[in-house]
Amino acid sequence: MNAWVKYAKSFQMGFQNSLEYRLDFMLSLVSAVFPVVIQYFLWTAIYESSAEGVVYGYTYNQMITYTILAAVVTKLIGTGFEYDVLDDIKNGGLNKFIVKPIGYFFYRAACFFGSKLMFFLISGALIAVALTVLRFNIGLAIGVSNVLLFMLAIVFALALNFLIFFCIGTVSFWLTDVYHLFEAARIVVIVVSGGIFPTDILGPAVGRALDWLPFVYTINFPVDVMNGKLGFEGIVQGIALQLVWILILTVIANLLWRRGMKSYSAVGG
Repeated sequence: MNAWVKYAKSFQMGFQNSLEYRLDFMLSLVSAVFPVVIQYFLWTAIYESSAEGVVYGYTYNQMITYTILAAVVTKLIGTGFEYDVLDDIKNGGLNKFIVKPIGYFFYRAACFFGSKLMFFLISGALIAVALTVLRFNIGLAIGVSNVLLFMLAIVFALALNFLIFFCIGTVSFWLTDVYHLFEAARIVVIVVSGGIFPTDILGPAVGRALDWLPFVYTINFPVDVMNGKLGFEGIVQGIALQLVWILILTVIANLLWRRGMKSYSAVGG
């Protein structure tokens, strides 16, 4: 079977699995409404007490837009396949990939992107509704170019988050109990990615350091593209850094996987 056909089937399988869990995704989005509402009132109070009207480099419109979009994007790019990687390593599920002509890394990538297709469409509809409401309520204006560049940045953000958590998942080769590690890593990644609040809040020094790491390019950067905080030059630079980190993390992920496979014991399965 042609390699592209194999991974296309994996993509289709991921898409079909996502159809079974679309209700879970919708419920997770509903659960994100409560922190968004809390942040809305919090930021409204902060801006009302601010004489300048700009806080951490964001206008009120940009901050409210950021809060809403970050909540949706965080849910959209969320992973979970790292637990499948753990199960395959610990319970011998990798055995079938050793004897079958299909690469585990590309298999997981195809399944991940396939599972995100339906969620991408749902999230797109929700974002469109949110932007329409913001347009009438606070006069927010989003250009077509921002929307198109946002969609491109989101695709790269999905790839980055997949690679980040694939690398984290490879620690299952060497550690026995990594469930808590996965959860801790997820919380840290969400915070430094800007999933809760813009990374500018962490201070100029921390913000500059994070700009050179891949995390902000999964949430903070795509949202800033949409809300108009970045100029064209900043957007181009951000997308370029997304691509650079995708390349770097792909190399790291494959190196970690090859090293881990050397210590893998093909038992179970």
